[in-house]
Amino acid sequence: MSTFVVKLLQRTQLSHSQLDVKPFIYARSNWLDNEAEFDFLSTVDNRNYRGSIKYEELRTAATELEQPFETFFEECKGAMTTHMGQQGFDYELCLDNAEEPVFKMYKCMGYETLYLEIALRTVSNCYQLLDAAIEAGQQRPTPAAPVVTESQNQETASLAEYEQYVKDSKQKEEELLKKFLLLINSKKAHIRDLESQLEEERSKKSSNSHKISSDEEEDEAYGAATQAMNVGDEDS
Repeated sequence: MSTFVVKLLQRTQLSHSQLDVKPFIYARSNWLDNEAEFDFLSTVDNRNYRGSIKYEELRTAATELEQPFETFFEECKGAMTTHMGQQGFDYELCLDNAEEPVFKMYKCMGYETLYLEIALRTVSNCYQLLDAAIEAGQQRPTPAAPVVTESQNQETASLAEYEQYVKDSKQKEEELLKKFLLLINSKKAHIRDLESQLEEERSKKSSNSHKISSDEEEDEAYGAATQAMNVGDEDS
């Protein structure tokens, strides 16, 4: 079993109105006995994706391309574990169909050949890729006389960039959450103010209604017909 974490350049097709902004794909690959597992983080939508491919599928692809399996396998593995990708290969996260994301790797040597196509699923936690990278780094044996190669420097730089990217994303998420909470509290305060005003209006209407009722009763009392007093004639 061998695990790699690399940074790949996302394949893009620019139109005249688009800026030349290069999106990247952080890729973690775990090469097991019978299959290879992959985790991808796209800087296009800040989402994490996971998928796997059986070696039998690679064997079938090698047969269709009329290549020896061992040669084809090593070529695919090398292209997926090289920092910033291997020359002559293009990498693409196809996200047009949100329900069925796909990762594709093309070999572009005079003509374009599809080498890998991996069905993916969205993973909610983007930190799984980082945890796997840290765990893989801790499991590597420390050589007696450590020699830092260029590829190791590139891998270290890739991991550092990824850690910074995750940190920045988490900070943005926290800032958005704080703004959302402030907005919610403001709305709640406004609702309480409106309820208080409504209660005052109801109280005023109730008081005015009571006053009007008392005035009407007094008017009825004063407006009642006066009864004539009959006084008997003394002479009669």
